[in-house]
Amino acid sequence: MNKLPPLNALRIFEAVARLQSFTKAAEALYLTQSAVSHQIRKLEEHFGFPLLVRGQRGIDLTPEGAILQHSVHDALLQIDQTCDQLSQRHHAIRIKSPPSIAVRWLVPHLQAFKQQFPDLDISVSTVWEEKPAFDWGLFDLAIQYGVGDWPGVTVELLHREQLVPVAAPALLQGRPGLTPDDLTTQTLIHSTRDRHDWRLWLGLPAGEWPKGQKELLFDADVMAVEAARCGLGVALIDPFLVQDALGNGSLLMPLQRTVQTGKAYYLVRPPHERHSRRLQPLVEWLQNAA
Repeated sequence: MNKLPPLNALRIFEAVARLQSFTKAAEALYLTQSAVSHQIRKLEEHFGFPLLVRGQRGIDLTPEGAILQHSVHDALLQIDQTCDQLSQRHHAIRIKSPPSIAVRWLVPHLQAFKQQFPDLDISVSTVWEEKPAFDWGLFDLAIQYGVGDWPGVTVELLHREQLVPVAAPALLQGRPGLTPDDLTTQTLIHSTRDRHDWRLWLGLPAGEWPKGQKELLFDADVMAVEAARCGLGVALIDPFLVQDALGNGSLLMPLQRTVQTGKAYYLVRPPHERHSRRLQPLVEWLQNAA
């Protein structure tokens, strides 16, 4: 690095070589022509041989000058592209999220965020992971479901999970609600194939399930929600994920008993972004919205 010539002189040399004119280079760089000539002279003194020669039709490159111009041009182009990427990154945030919270909660709220921060671009990728993989080269912020015990990252609570039965109004047939005994004649909708959530709500031991109980099994909250909205049965869902449906009446809570699962949704970011001004507005907004 100690053998590098003056970097400003290299930038001026590249402009002169590309434009084949001291005058045009001076205009492009907002310099005087004498300042451009001085920098080229300084660069040639550094190398000890000429890089440019004045020809009848303007400026010509010596063989050494042509080699240098090619290298400097590529380097400046790469620097320009990197700076552009950094500028775009400063105004863009990539979020990774489980599909359920992305579809049912995050996306419906983004319009309000965009109205408050119109210059910030948001991209959302959905993936379900039992064991989180925090690849910070692919995203900047993650919404992660679990108990929040992930090492080497900054973890902030977004929402503690709770579960309550929900059903379509048509399923109630005009009744104000259901009783726990009514569930024995209803189809119970599962969002996981291990039936864990309904076992928890019903207070059943692991591995036990009521004989003859009608049920529908899915592997995602979004599918369980849609099944409930279609009147196929009673789903056990976090009200956090069905705020819109409960608000417009397409889903009702026929029983008011709520259970805590011990898990939650967390905002996860790399340690170096903990105090980032770039992420902080979105992090605070998401926490307030939740």
